[in-house]
Amino acid sequence: MGFSAPALSADDGSVDIKPIVVVEPDNKQREAYEAQIDTEFFEIGGYAGILSIEDFTSSAVYGLKASFHATEDFFLQTNLGQAEAGLSYAEQQAGDGVRFLSDDDRKYTYYNLLVGYNIFPGETFVTQSLAFNSAFYLVAGAGNTEFAGDKHFTLTYGSGYRIILQDWLTINVDFRDHTFESEITPKKKRNHNLEFTTGVTAFF
Repeated sequence: MGFSAPALSADDGSVDIKPIVVVEPDNKQREAYEAQIDTEFFEIGGYAGILSIEDFTSSAVYGLKASFHATEDFFLQTNLGQAEAGLSYAEQQAGDGVRFLSDDDRKYTYYNLLVGYNIFPGETFVTQSLAFNSAFYLVAGAGNTEFAGDKHFTLTYGSGYRIILQDWLTINVDFRDHTFESEITPKKKRNHNLEFTTGVTAFF
């Protein structure tokens, strides 16, 4: 679309008509995938990743999770996970096949109940024209850990990131710290066992 406006020539006073160009706005909208949690409140799935057991080498961890979404912001989540500890640093230094724990005592099993809060709901862009709803969340709670032949009351806290692929399907990435007081070493201390996992969950 264009208009014309008169302009005076500097030489002879004649009128010179010059066009005024009007740029039309681009009204083309971005296409985004609007999958979101509608009426489904329950979420269940599995996860796998790495668990760094303090004083031991990192181990593979896997487990199951289930959540109840009470509101758009708050949810309750329970987790059941399992790993197997490798050699402790003391065992590695001792060498010659020295073992301070039996194979059964190396099994690391935990369960917990956490409260979660979605603090940064938004979108994750795959391409310029494709985006998925997502959320960054915090979790905290308590549970129990069975390790080294003993049961330990455990505090768990961390964060996670959820991407909603479909109305019923999500991908989750989680970081957790499982902390409890332990007497595995000669000195009693509070252990911090860091966990990084990714998983898939379904809503129903």
